[in-house]
Amino acid sequence: MIWLTWRQFRTQTLLAAALLAAAAVYLLITGTQLRHSYSADLLSCQTQSSQYTCAGLLNGLQTQYNGPLDLLELLVMATPALVGIFWGAPLIAAELERGTHYMVWNQSVTRGRWLAVKLAAIALASIVTAGVISLLMTWWASPLDTMSGNRFGTQAFNARNVVPLGYAVFAFVLGVTLGLVIRRTLPAMAATLAVFIAVQFLVTIVVRPNVMPSTTITMPINQTTMSQAARFDRSQAVTGPVTIDLPTPAGSWGLSESPALNSAGQPIPTSEVLTCWNQMISRGPLVIKGGNKPFGPLGACLAPLNLHVDVSYLPADRYWPLQWIETALYVALAALLAAFCFRRIRRSS
Repeated sequence: MIWLTWRQFRTQTLLAAALLAAAAVYLLITGTQLRHSYSADLLSCQTQSSQYTCAGLLNGLQTQYNGPLDLLELLVMATPALVGIFWGAPLIAAELERGTHYMVWNQSVTRGRWLAVKLAAIALASIVTAGVISLLMTWWASPLDTMSGNRFGTQAFNARNVVPLGYAVFAFVLGVTLGLVIRRTLPAMAATLAVFIAVQFLVTIVVRPNVMPSTTITMPINQTTMSQAARFDRSQAVTGPVTIDLPTPAGSWGLSESPALNSAGQPIPTSEVLTCWNQMISRGPLVIKGGNKPFGPLGACLAPLNLHVDVSYLPADRYWPLQWIETALYVALAALLAAFCFRRIRRSS
């Protein structure tokens, strides 16, 4: 059975190996260049007296690599889906469609053993494929991840470390399951893509933010906190809310942020901040330095109002537990689907 599985799957294996080799060459070459540029910029920062010059250098490096970063992340995120479509869906559907299952399932090898060998061998190949591309991507992007400090972003989280392995084994078994149920290859491939995307969307939006307890802190609005604010939005209507993006602790995942609240915990209307806002605008246009807007003076003006913002976030140390929990979730779903396949194949004709 192992030899037969290799004979049937060797073309896909060799193609995947060739694509991985090409990706590895590209990532190793460009990753080395990225690391060299990052080290040079850090060395230049140490000799610069201005923090804005240093921030400008690092921002420039991020801008230079943002395009390749987005494309590579999409490639890693697409790998499990491609595994499900081209390796999983045709595994049984193609046999059923061609009618070759009558011969295969009436040999000395039982249906259960046939399916077990197929699932084990190709699931292992799926894990290895996703693991290699994820490892290369994690290594390549590590300087950019260090600069951004945002490991919880959807693309960054889904394309790094161990979760792509869970995605790959789930997508593969999902494809096998849908192929067994639908019994036609192309519809099974389309259904695999649709269901895989739907599951990833639900897990990312619904499960991931709620699977671990979050931390909520109250941040006062004053000169210190406002000097770190990324955004200050006041409503066009004087009765509308005021929104302020205050930073969460380094490396954390910001989940939610309240509008500006007064000491009683009630949202304040825009009319209450207009005086301070107009005073800041009267001093001249806002000039961005080092990527930060000078909201400090606005915060000093607003401080006597005793305003605050409630911020909910996941601390940075929740990253790895969240990676392992999500990986385990996808592996568990794959195991349930595999159990369904073993039960279903015994009843198939």
